Amino acid sequence: MSEAESPSFKAIPERNTGDAILRTAQQHHVQLSAMADVKANIIITVSSIVLTLSFGNIEDRDLRASAIVLIVFTLAALLLAILAVLPKYRPLRLTPGAPLPPHFNLLFFGHFAELSRDRFLEEISKSMKPDGTIYAMMARDLYSLGYYLAHFKYRYLRLSYLFFLAGFVLATLLQIWRLVTG
Repeated sequence: MSEAESPSFKAIPERNTGDAILRTAQQHHVQLSAMADVKANIIITVSSIVLTLSFGNIEDRDLRASAIVLIVFTLAALLLAILAVLPKYRPLRLTPGAPLPPHFNLLFFGHFAELSRDRFLEEISKSMKPDGTIYAMMARDLYSLGYYLAHFKYRYLRLSYLFFLAGFVLATLLQIWRLVTG
C-alpha cells in the first residue's frame, strides 16, 4: 500500500493502545465467527435428526401434512446453516511481479497464499513502516472480518434459525387445526 492510501493512519503514533484496540476487535470478530460456526453446527445436527424423524412419519395420514411442512422448512434451515459455515474462499489470480490489487488483504491466508514466500515477506516488511501502514492494513482486515460476518455468516445463520422455528410453528398449528377440525 502506498503512503497516499493510508493518510488517516499516518498521524497515529504507534503505541500499545492502537495495537490493543485493533487486536482486541480482531479477536472479538474471530470469537463471533467461532460462535456462529457452533450455532450452525447445532442447527445442522438437529435438522438432520428432525428430517430423519419427519421422513419416518410421512406414511401416517394424520401426520403427513405436518411432516411435509416440517421437512420443507427444516431442509431450508439445514441448507442455510451449511451456507453459513461453508468457506467463501475464491483464490486470487495474481500475475507474478504485478502490483497487488486494491482489495488485497495481506493478513488473509486466502490472499497471501497466492504470493511466493519472498514476495510475502517483502510485502509484510513494506507494511511494517512507522507511517501508519500497518494500522491501515489491520483496520482493513478487521473490516473484512466484520463485513463477512454481517453479510454472510450471521445472515445465513439467522435465516436458518427463522426457517427452523417457522417450520415447527407451522407444523404444530397445522396439526392442531387437523385435531380441532377432525
